[in-house]
Amino acid sequence: MHNSQKLRGAIGLAKKAGKCIAGDFAVTKALKEGRKPLVVLDSGVSEATRQRYSLLCTRKGISLLEIPDVGLAIGKPGCKIAAVEDKRFEQLIIDAVAKNSLE
Repeated sequence: MHNSQKLRGAIGLAKKAGKCIAGDFAVTKALKEGRKPLVVLDSGVSEATRQRYSLLCTRKGISLLEIPDVGLAIGKPGCKIAAVEDKRFEQLIIDAVAKNSLE
């Protein structure tokens, strides 16, 4: 299996397990409530969205990843942002990103 497929698979599994929230409103709400999920942006987001989440995540000490096709990975093709709220799934995703960048 190609590493980008593993990455999308890990995010998809998190969604199926109920450990992934999707959409701008839900993710922003989680961050404002003090939850510390792994935030995943689609690489196709606008520069304004990228900057807003980068600032928000940096301020709160939250990890932020940018990958292609986030929406497809979670079964919501139009979605450009998701957050994973489980440490095991977070580690799977981070490992897949690291392997993907080595290719």
